[in-house]
Amino acid sequence: MIERLARRLELEPHELRHALTLALVLFGITSSYTLVKTARDSLYLSRLPAQSLPYVYLGVGGLTLLVSQVVAKLTRRVPTWVTLVAAAAIASVSLAAFAPFFRSERGWLPVAFYLWVNVYGLILVSQFWAFTNSISDPRLAKRIFGMIGGGGILGGLIGGLTASALGPALGLDALAFSAALLVALVVPLIVTGVRRGHTPAEAVAARPERTQSPWSSSYVRWLAIASLCSVIITGVLDYQLKVEIQNRYPTRTALAQFFGMFYTAMNLGALAVQMIVTRWSLSTLGASSSSLVLPAGLGIGAVATLLAPGALTVLGTRLWDQIIRLSLNKAAVELFYFPLEPALRRHAKAVIEAGLERVGDGIAGLMILGIGIAFGVDTWTIAVLIVVVVAIWLVAWYELRRGYERELSRTLNRLHVDPEQMTIRLRERRLLKEMVRLLDSPYERVVMHGMDLLEDSAMPLLEKRLPRLVEHASARVRGRALELIATFQTDSAREQVRALLNDEDPAVRLGALRATCALGRGRPTRTLDPFFDDQDPRLRATALQCLVQFAPAEEDARVHDILEPRLRDGATARRIEAVEALAVAPTQSRLHDLLTPLLADPDLEVRNAALRAAASGKRREHIPMLIEALGKSETERAARAGLAAMGEIVVGTLADLLVDTGVRIEVRREIPRVLREIPTSESILALFRFRDRSDMVLTYRVLKACNRIRRANPEIAFPSEQVREDLEYEVRTYWLGFLQRRAFTSVEGGSAETFLSAVLDERLAQTLNRVFRRLALIYPPDTIYAAYRGRGSGKPHLRGNALEYLETALSAEDRELVLPLLDDTPDEEQLPRAQERFGLREPSYAEALQECLNGTDSWLRVCALYVVGYRRERALAELVQVNLQAEDPRVRETAAWAQNALAAG
Repeated sequence: MIERLARRLELEPHELRHALTLALVLFGITSSYTLVKTARDSLYLSRLPAQSLPYVYLGVGGLTLLVSQVVAKLTRRVPTWVTLVAAAAIASVSLAAFAPFFRSERGWLPVAFYLWVNVYGLILVSQFWAFTNSISDPRLAKRIFGMIGGGGILGGLIGGLTASALGPALGLDALAFSAALLVALVVPLIVTGVRRGHTPAEAVAARPERTQSPWSSSYVRWLAIASLCSVIITGVLDYQLKVEIQNRYPTRTALAQFFGMFYTAMNLGALAVQMIVTRWSLSTLGASSSSLVLPAGLGIGAVATLLAPGALTVLGTRLWDQIIRLSLNKAAVELFYFPLEPALRRHAKAVIEAGLERVGDGIAGLMILGIGIAFGVDTWTIAVLIVVVVAIWLVAWYELRRGYERELSRTLNRLHVDPEQMTIRLRERRLLKEMVRLLDSPYERVVMHGMDLLEDSAMPLLEKRLPRLVEHASARVRGRALELIATFQTDSAREQVRALLNDEDPAVRLGALRATCALGRGRPTRTLDPFFDDQDPRLRATALQCLVQFAPAEEDARVHDILEPRLRDGATARRIEAVEALAVAPTQSRLHDLLTPLLADPDLEVRNAALRAAASGKRREHIPMLIEALGKSETERAARAGLAAMGEIVVGTLADLLVDTGVRIEVRREIPRVLREIPTSESILALFRFRDRSDMVLTYRVLKACNRIRRANPEIAFPSEQVREDLEYEVRTYWLGFLQRRAFTSVEGGSAETFLSAVLDERLAQTLNRVFRRLALIYPPDTIYAAYRGRGSGKPHLRGNALEYLETALSAEDRELVLPLLDDTPDEEQLPRAQERFGLREPSYAEALQECLNGTDSWLRVCALYVVGYRRERALAELVQVNLQAEDPRVRETAAWAQNALAAG
């Protein structure tokens, strides 16, 4: 039965058991609370005037705030389910203790009971939702919170009916005893659910966490303002209704009967909304739009009350408040907490729901008293107050809606942090002093760490200490200090640098040589001559590079005469040293003339070195030679590096070659790899000129190049129309592959069919990857990547956050296109989507094979040809014949094999 019901509700069986357990718990809590509220209101209004309620609201606010702070501190290191059990037990005992006093005439009883009911009720409900949130994720919440809330509403309905029946017949003490019994039954239900696994084990193993203050987050602050406005309005409406009702029902019995009927009607309406509207609204409109329904309706109700003051409009506005609050609004607001870190979420819920919201009761009381003093309290002035608070609420809702997507994005990125991308920013003077002290350490790693931190945050402090650091015992520290001296030309270290030219460590000698040249920029370079023929190849190479880089203009002829014979004659290693020296020559230098013959040198190592060095000259006459080398496996890496280093001057040429089908495919496939290293708008335009999808390798490389540029330069705008055109094509490709896979798995076959199905599964995963890559061109790339990772995660919380982010961040058009691909619905329910969107129908086995043979995917054609030959599908012999002329040699070879297999019979 559970399995059938789960399929009907599109849930897994364990998710349904989980939801039913929580719904039963909330049923017990709300049915008990409804009984208690009926007793509370009847007792108070039968003995005291409704006009005294604002003072009680003030007491409720102060007392609840105090109790919530105590509860938060006591339960900070306790699992949420344990806290919920304790709260339920305390509530049961306290209600049973109050019941015997109801028949007495003690004056303190109505006020004390009113205060206690508001305190325990709010804390108990808050603890329930904290427990529920801790064991759910946004995606699961959208599917089961409606059911859980339905259990609570049904409990309120049963509580209202019971109050209407028991109140007049047995008295208010019977209501209190019944409520105590119901809330007591919650305790074994929670414990049993946890032990049997109907609630996830994470709730049992909750760990204490250190949390930041919730007020440090602007998102939490706006959430608190919205919640505060909500509570103020419900408090004002509660007062407004009770004043009207006390005038019409003066006796305790009549009041109990009215409130029982009111809560019955309220819960019937809430149950209808919960069953019909809530799940649809959360899934279709999202949390932010769904949460607008309550304040919008209250604003309309307040305006109606201004135009037609009276009991009917007051009652209607109050019913709308309670019906939508208990159903749609409760589920929507709970979703707003999910983007927060678990510890911060729990802290924020405790502060807002169990503390700040009750402060709203006190503020409502103060507002009513203030209006009474200034203008007098009547239905019209209360309606004006509601309009003002609703306006503030709508502003908070707008900010909250913007922050929801931002917080989801942060959550996903936080769960996929790349440690290499994290930087440390030091701002406080005390911390800077600590970093400077690290430089005095005798330990290499400590000093290197201090240098890295100070270079990033306070380079002037580090530069003052470089002359001392080049005398450090560690060769690594000396070498690093020399690099910084050369980079920042720290003239005060000149003597220490010269002394290190004879350092015992070769790497230090290299650094000293480079630093010496950097500090002597523009001076004659004859001091380098002894190093040109040194036995250490690194010293030779560094000396030549320093010669080219730092020689003054009057030494150009001398530099040419030193390099030219080395480039022409000698061993390969020495020639490469000279070529690498040319790579640092200024752009306009005539030394680049020496590179031209080397771009076609017979020695492969020299040729590759020349291809890489050609970029420094940025000469257009070198571009054709670089492009020719791009199509050869032995030189493509070097040519690619050289072209990329040339920058924008090669983009136009590469764009023309990319779309020219007459150019060898090996060259065209390397062009996107070059353009991705030139992250400019011109490169994007060049890549989007390519619209041919016949070569999957080239298409994918173009897409990856766009992604690389997007991450390197997020400010670049991509042509959204073309991106969405490509996105639609990818989604159509996905559905086509989905239908083909179903056709192959629907027949009983052998290893060939199994292999083809596996290939199609792989192709579906690759297509989904391309879908996310294309989304990353128009949405934040890091977050889209995190959503892609999260969607494929085995962790429900991460997966739920990913899907919730996509539902929130994507435009309606993109959401409608992409999200159906990510649903976990059965295949049979997916078929209408392919039909409705693209007119695709499920093909037969033979038709699916035919589609694969006619497709542009060469590997898929190879696999399909193998199946045709293996199964002797002679009806497809003509397509086998066509594939004998394919460009891909693998396709031709497999087609020939299939043709022979068909002929052999």
